[in-house]
Amino acid sequence: MRIVIATDLSGASLAAVDSMTACNPLEFSGIVLVHAVALDLYTAGGTVPEVIEYAEEHLRRIAMRLEDAGFETTVRVEVGSAVDVIERAIAEEGAELVVMTNLGKGAAIGRLLGSTAEVLASASRVPVMIERVGEDAGAWCRTGVAHPFSKVLVGADLSPSLPAQLALVCGLPGLGEIRVVHVAEPGGDESEVRERLITLSEGRVCSAPFETVLRIGTDPARALLAEAEAWGATLVVVSPRTHGVLHRALWGSTARTVAKHSTLPVLFVPPGDVRVSDIR
Repeated sequence: MRIVIATDLSGASLAAVDSMTACNPLEFSGIVLVHAVALDLYTAGGTVPEVIEYAEEHLRRIAMRLEDAGFETTVRVEVGSAVDVIERAIAEEGAELVVMTNLGKGAAIGRLLGSTAEVLASASRVPVMIERVGEDAGAWCRTGVAHPFSKVLVGADLSPSLPAQLALVCGLPGLGEIRVVHVAEPGGDESEVRERLITLSEGRVCSAPFETVLRIGTDPARALLAEAEAWGATLVVVSPRTHGVLHRALWGSTARTVAKHSTLPVLFVPPGDVRVSDIR
């Protein structure tokens, strides 16, 4: 797997590097460090070359550390909007996963629910993971105590695209266990839903331990977060654009709520073949 780590060079955004380097280097075909320089953030055009030079030097130092640990690493610093720069890196580098953090300031990332993360999660062709970081004694670090792919909880709407989404999840490096959870509204046909979950389990493409769970409730986001806590999940997976009980809009209410309130990393898996330009 080849991944893009998007960073604005802040300590918060660079904490995502520690998350991914907990993986075995052999599980990656490469790590691409990406920084976007947005011209509108600089009042004097003459400062741009200096900004680019600084960013490249900073990321090269991180790349050297990654390479010493066995990871093939590429550095990309480009002028443009964060979404365009990241999407271009995905396409040109053949990346299969984008990683960013819930905090950041500057050119590339912004806040978790800022436009960059929201547009990428809604429109990217590859999964987008928002890693959780916090400040401890003046330093930024990821808040998860385990590798994010150890116990993966997937919020499932049972749409036709779900098998393809699960196939993306099954490709995560160092994958441990998977629990697929469907939250059904009260009064529905539970037997039919259970049969569909059984069919899903029988047709799974993962070699990792895999189970399906049905929960009943009117608040899918809250039910998913409660299930994640009770099960001891290390990652919550949702789709930002789905149909059925887990969503109703472009950046679905459930996906947004999970992203806002989860204390765990959140992985957004694309529901289909969509492009950033489709929603602009």
